[in-house]
Amino acid sequence: ERWLDQDSGTKRVGGSRGPIAKIPQLRPQSRAEQANMRMTWVLLWFWVCWFGLCCSREDEQVWLSLGQACGGTVQGMCDGNLTCVPGDNSFIEGEAIDPGVCALVPPPAGCTSKCSGVQCPQRLMCRAGVVTDPCGCCTHCARQQGQVCGGRSWERGYCDRGLTCALFLGHAHAMPPETGICKVIPGLRTDHLADPLCPWVFGCRVRMGSCDCFGLKTCHKMFSYRSLEECSKYLIEQQYWDSVGPYLEEEPCMYHGCVIKGDRCVCKLQGCDSHALTRDACLNLLEMTRCSNVSCPKLAVLTCPHDSFLTEPYTPPKQCCPLVPALCTCNFEKCPSAQSACPPGHRVHRISKGNGHPGNCCNRYQCRPGEEKPAVQERDEKEEEG
Repeated sequence: ERWLDQDSGTKRVGGSRGPIAKIPQLRPQSRAEQANMRMTWVLLWFWVCWFGLCCSREDEQVWLSLGQACGGTVQGMCDGNLTCVPGDNSFIEGEAIDPGVCALVPPPAGCTSKCSGVQCPQRLMCRAGVVTDPCGCCTHCARQQGQVCGGRSWERGYCDRGLTCALFLGHAHAMPPETGICKVIPGLRTDHLADPLCPWVFGCRVRMGSCDCFGLKTCHKMFSYRSLEECSKYLIEQQYWDSVGPYLEEEPCMYHGCVIKGDRCVCKLQGCDSHALTRDACLNLLEMTRCSNVSCPKLAVLTCPHDSFLTEPYTPPKQCCPLVPALCTCNFEKCPSAQSACPPGHRVHRISKGNGHPGNCCNRYQCRPGEEKPAVQERDEKEEEG
């Protein structure tokens, strides 16, 4: 006789009240169990992908020697002081990547070998981006309009995009070891990142979900990854975290903060509700505190002519008093164009030539009626504009 105990949900065998046999009851999986199952499959998928990408290759970095192909899809990086010089089409974004070659590129003009004796400026609260000087010695804040640049091996800074390191007086460039000022020079306004003064740089960045790798001469930090391998690994990791993100518990908010202890900044992981400073803010406050009791010589405040502006003084690293005072320099953006419109029957004539000094920065033009422009003057103006 088989009968079911309705109260206990168990099954008795036979007519007696003997041992009770449990009936396995199937139940649907809970949400937590389903999430764990999905997590297991995601981890297995990630492990297979990571093993295929990383473990099938050598664990150590592959270093390429002089004359070997580099860049593009070539595995490895140039060794030592070698530079990966891209092919002719490597600098075109979005195009197929031509492999370059590892070459020994001499340092740019004005750069000391191995950056010996160069004192790098501190990166304190950058107004814009971060750049590496053309010599490859220092990473610092990009210099802005009116700030000092140049110096030995560019130790006084490199200008931001759209600006040129020019001499304080005149129209010429400032080349190391000369000290210049960042400003706009007529005919040289540019916003692109390439600069023939800078070294070759090859790298990759993620665009539209894929790795975009190319090379160009630049001092700006525009690559997130040094090679196609690093970029591909990032994409695999990103796919993994996008998959497991919804199932992870929210982590406490943390960031790398700094506090002043004695004469230095101590940085470590801090809670987001702490009052710790960023590294740049901490160094800036430390510098202000160190120089608060230092008395610097008083300098006369200059009044600049209408065609120029006052530059910012320059204080070397770890010093409190300016080495280069504020000076007047030409603002060429205020100069009138030679193409100014004249009334019908009039021609534009240059009546004086500017020398790039404050008060005489710009050429002066005048409309004169019914006169032909002299051939010599027209030739000189074309050469000047060219």
